[in-house]
Amino acid sequence: MRLEEDLLIATLSDEGTIRGASRKLYISQPALSQRLKQIEQRFGEPLFIRTHKSLIPTPVGEEVIAFAKRRVQEEKQLQDRLSKLTGTVRGTLSLGISSVIAQYVLPKPLRAYVNAYPDVKIDLHTGLSSAIYQNRHHTHLSIIRGDVDDKEGLTLLFSERLYYVRRADTEKPTVFISFQSDDAFQSLIEEWLYAEAAHSPLQTITVDQIETCKQLMANGIGAAILPEVAVRDLNGNDYIRMPLDVNGKETMRSTWLHCPESHRSLPQVSAFLMFLQEALPPSPLKTTSNYSSKALSSRQGFLLYTYSSQTFTSSITSPCLMRYTLSSPSTTCPNTVWTPSRWG
Repeated sequence: MRLEEDLLIATLSDEGTIRGASRKLYISQPALSQRLKQIEQRFGEPLFIRTHKSLIPTPVGEEVIAFAKRRVQEEKQLQDRLSKLTGTVRGTLSLGISSVIAQYVLPKPLRAYVNAYPDVKIDLHTGLSSAIYQNRHHTHLSIIRGDVDDKEGLTLLFSERLYYVRRADTEKPTVFISFQSDDAFQSLIEEWLYAEAAHSPLQTITVDQIETCKQLMANGIGAAILPEVAVRDLNGNDYIRMPLDVNGKETMRSTWLHCPESHRSLPQVSAFLMFLQEALPPSPLKTTSNYSSKALSSRQGFLLYTYSSQTFTSSITSPCLMRYTLSSPSTTCPNTVWTPSRWG
């Protein structure tokens, strides 16, 4: 089979329907069905059983699908190796991005990247952080939100406050608007609403997207709890924003980057990280360890540094994302030495 046929078979398997694969491949359904029929005739066996709802691989189809997916993956790996050898920004950039980041942070760096490198194919997956996290090893770079049990291989991009937000020209809202998110975030909201009896709603409306939640709130339908990244564009005179505190502690929402060293060295990934750095929200960040970083937090901007599986974030201006290695750490780090190295 030719590589385009491998991609066709792999996409049919992943999407599970002719309709879904046609949308993904930008091929009409009749044309896609005809090409599949030609491939099946060549093998002399059907690759899929067609039902009203899905495509079910036959035993022969399972073998062909596995072969096709290997070839597609090997082609991507070859493109990555060639990019690394030549230093040319080329091939495919695969991204797994949390929905919130995809809406409020990603557009600016992705636009700059596409304009600068129009020959790079963008393979973008967005959704809940739980799904992005589970598939993090299948993309060059993933951005994940919230609490993560296993932080190995993750770098903290930034942390931000959460706010209870409502229009200033409305009476006490009786409706609370929530958006689909991870269980930890929902539990935090429920805990705060329980503790703040004055803000307890009479009813809750749940929507799937944070922007829908924000627009319903902006139109006076009710109140919402939103991260800082989503409320930066709201006019301060038109809205009341109350920082969330639970048991006297401010609530922070963290955003994490997963990008293995082997991927950071790829030109197309390294170039995107540069654009991403410029787009990060300029909010104060905190360390994620007991180790002190006071000596590194005197100016605005973003600098990332790690030791072992621990990740730190400082607010030092940096021209690019960097990694720092900790020498002779102690629990107080009075004279800590940090050795910088670029991410590529």
